[in-house]
Amino acid sequence: MTPLFRRGATLVAAAALGLGALVTTSPAATAADPAYDASPADAGAAWLTAQLTGGIVHNDQYGFDDYGLTIDVALGLAGLGGHGAEVETISDAVAAHVESYTTGADFGTTDVYAGATAKALVLAQTAGDDATSYGGVDLVSRLESLTSTDPVILGRIEDRVDPTNEFGADYANVIGQSFAAEGLAGAGSPRAADATAFLLKQQCSEGYFRLNFTKDKTAADQTCDGGKGAGDSSADTDVTALALLALQDVPGTTAAVTKAEQWLLGHQRKDGSFGGGASTEAPNANSTGLAGWALGTMGNTDAASDAAAWVRAHQATNVSDCVYYAAADTGAIAYDTAARTALQRTPIGADTQDQFRRATSQALPVLQWAPAGAGDPQALFTAEYVAARGKKPVGVVGAAPGEALCAMLGEQSVLGYASRVGEAHVPVVVPHRTAVSTVDVANAAGAFGSVEINALGAKRLPITLKKQVAVGAKQRIKVRGLAPGESVLVSVDWPSSKKGGSGEAEAGRANARGVFTTVTKVPNRPGKARVKVKGAFGDRLGHTTFTVTR
Repeated sequence: MTPLFRRGATLVAAAALGLGALVTTSPAATAADPAYDASPADAGAAWLTAQLTGGIVHNDQYGFDDYGLTIDVALGLAGLGGHGAEVETISDAVAAHVESYTTGADFGTTDVYAGATAKALVLAQTAGDDATSYGGVDLVSRLESLTSTDPVILGRIEDRVDPTNEFGADYANVIGQSFAAEGLAGAGSPRAADATAFLLKQQCSEGYFRLNFTKDKTAADQTCDGGKGAGDSSADTDVTALALLALQDVPGTTAAVTKAEQWLLGHQRKDGSFGGGASTEAPNANSTGLAGWALGTMGNTDAASDAAAWVRAHQATNVSDCVYYAAADTGAIAYDTAARTALQRTPIGADTQDQFRRATSQALPVLQWAPAGAGDPQALFTAEYVAARGKKPVGVVGAAPGEALCAMLGEQSVLGYASRVGEAHVPVVVPHRTAVSTVDVANAAGAFGSVEINALGAKRLPITLKKQVAVGAKQRIKVRGLAPGESVLVSVDWPSSKKGGSGEAEAGRANARGVFTTVTKVPNRPGKARVKVKGAFGDRLGHTTFTVTR
């Protein structure tokens, strides 16, 4: 995930620069398609909508209205489709605070923020509002005035910084440039071509887009490739996905769009996930959601479905007896596996709500490609005996990729998730004794199967044999107390000779009464013979001795 705003010495910068997910204005490509399951998207949208107060997201930890994140929510809902009324409500609320969001007016400065202006412009267009009179502001003209006409950085968006603001700086970056290219193109602005051309310069030859512009605005080379030597051009999945979403409908960008698409496809992990930029390389919901969303809108539905499965597996979902999450948190999408695990212990609070809101708003649209599964999931377990200790994985096949599953054994209720191919291994702790345990397995639709776990506990296995046997005779060794069909190994260490001892072993299985019998010929060496028996597991043992006589 790319950090979407910088935290400075005060909340001024944070409140003004909350840049987040981008949206394509095209409708959802998979609405009502029976190949997809709408339930995770519906749950995510419901949770996200519940984060609004009067159409605005309020940050409870720091006590401010987060207009940038509010727009993320709107664009996530719009990208999913079917939430026009909510998007319009949010747009109306943001319009009433557009000066607070796009300028430093609330902080007594004349700063004007280019990225925020571009993002508000895209929201207005997405909601169908008049962007030339949005809360009384002409966003198109304002953004045009923040788009450079300097030949060296022609088309680059720039913050207008109040020279009296000690915290003022130009925070504009490639995310805001993506919004600007899309917004100005959608407005038919004469500056659209310049903004788009500068955005295309931020794409490196490998196909990815970087996050930050070249620091030196006077440098002759303002391209992504040109910034590699200065460390300004590390690959960023989130920015690449955002740029791809912005450029899809912009004329003259086909080659760049194709390169970005191929780069994303080449960086998807086998489990469907994506990592973010240099500081967020591990798989996370923001990067996976954005990349999957962008690829899905390009028609790469297999890649989008794999991404959706990973995101779905990181959504707070209670199934049957597996009630791991607070009711108010269900539907929220965790940033990563660690965040999901933490949420199972501690409900979302003021100190964690921001991360969950950002992850959910950016990952939500990809859930429109969440596969529905074959509709006939099955629970599986080996028919062999298992040791009565530790955890044993109950298998599931045919589940919906990424869906939550619940394995129930006695008072245990273990939550698990299906992989991108609809398989899972849900570990349950078996009783520490010999017993047959039944495990029921459920998904959101209810219990769909059960398995039996035949566990064998530790045991001293009794051995019956003659205590004295003459050399050359036969010894009959009988092992009792085994489970029916249990594997067993009987070994005999014969009396030693001057040349050293010798032995033999025989493997087999117990009969239906739990008995195993073997007959061995005694060698021509008198002394004490040692018999050892091992059942199916190392804690099922027996041993005894007998004497070989002349």
